[in-house]
Amino acid sequence: MLIFFQELGLQLFLWLLQLVDGIMEIFSAISGVTSVNYHGQQVNIIELVVGDSTVGAIFWCIFILAVGLTCIFTIVALIKNMIANNRNISSIVGKFFLALLGTMAMLAVVFLGIMIANSLLVLLAKIFQVGNTTKLSNAIFNACVGDWINGYSINGVDITSMSAHEIFGGYNSALFGIWPTSWKMNGMVNPDTFLYLPALIAGAALAISLIIATLNLAKRIYEIVFIYFCMPVSMSTLPLDDGARFKNWREQFVTKIILAFGAVLSVNVFALILPFITQMSIPNVSGFGNAMFTVFMIVGGAMIIPVGQTLFARLFGQADDYHAGGGFLRSVFYGGRVIGGMTIGLAAKGVKGIVHAVRNNKNSNNNGNSGSSGSGSGGPADENDKYSESEGGTSGGENSNASEGAGETSEAASGIGETPYADEVASEGAGETADTSGAASEEGSGE
Repeated sequence: MLIFFQELGLQLFLWLLQLVDGIMEIFSAISGVTSVNYHGQQVNIIELVVGDSTVGAIFWCIFILAVGLTCIFTIVALIKNMIANNRNISSIVGKFFLALLGTMAMLAVVFLGIMIANSLLVLLAKIFQVGNTTKLSNAIFNACVGDWINGYSINGVDITSMSAHEIFGGYNSALFGIWPTSWKMNGMVNPDTFLYLPALIAGAALAISLIIATLNLAKRIYEIVFIYFCMPVSMSTLPLDDGARFKNWREQFVTKIILAFGAVLSVNVFALILPFITQMSIPNVSGFGNAMFTVFMIVGGAMIIPVGQTLFARLFGQADDYHAGGGFLRSVFYGGRVIGGMTIGLAAKGVKGIVHAVRNNKNSNNNGNSGSSGSGSGGPADENDKYSESEGGTSGGENSNASEGAGETSEAASGIGETPYADEVASEGAGETADTSGAASEEGSGE
């Protein structure tokens, strides 16, 4: 069973190395070290994008717009000078013509600067290839190989074109050739001394670092085109701010141009030092300790690839690229955390809603069952209730009639009417009664 896991670990490592080689090819093309194929021609990617006819037409349209903006800013500067009177009118008008002519001059400077930067970048890559023609994947594999056997070495071998069976060789098996028992040691590398865990960690770290560096370089191409389009607008503010906006544009442009130098330099420095790691070991330390030492050295070297862009930008560019690529990764990380938290929260609310709905449905079913059982058990009583209701209705009618009679009697006795005429009749009757009683009392007193 261990042989299966060893072959699986080596195969995963080979896939990572193939990914590393593929990313390195993309890295070289995007940085401008190698050319790209466009309509059957080998061209530099930045020179192709900036020199395209469509891009040029858009640039001239922006230039015409910038001419109008220059006139507006010149008028604004003259009005401000009329109020503040701190500048010379001739200098403002001179800045107007300088902005127009400077835009034309800077157009030539941009193309010339891109061509010179690409030539120096290719030269830098060739300098590091002197005496070091080993592929990056082969260097990583050689650092984690352990022991070469049967006279093989890393020289003249393309690891990424081989399979795990070719590198480790065959193995002895039992149970009709199904269960492997031991290695035959007829391959290129000793499977028992191969550093599986350091190889996987180093391959993953190197692939991630190259992906980050390649993304930064791809973003750099779009930023160069963006800055190229903004150049006439930055020059148009020259009569108003004496070139402050153009100074910012110049610093940004230089930073984006030299950013590729840091990436190419860091990759070549890592590839240059990596072969030395295979010969390093710490004395009086176990094999696992030396394996971890190799992991730390390879991962630390891989981390210099995206960081090299930042170092170069801080040395020769502007500090706004201090977190070159890191800000994007942090945004992705924190954005992923926010999205994950929102997803978990929505899922929790959905589960709570489902549980609440199930409980309500269950309670309604229980109430319905109890109501139906109550109505079913009260069948014989319904007929009794029907007879009792009919009897009760008869007795109720009699009682109502009796109560109506009693009400009429009480109304007659009390003399309460609902009309004013009834009240007057009652009051006159009361007055006659009072006169009768008064007369009777007078006759009694006379006698």
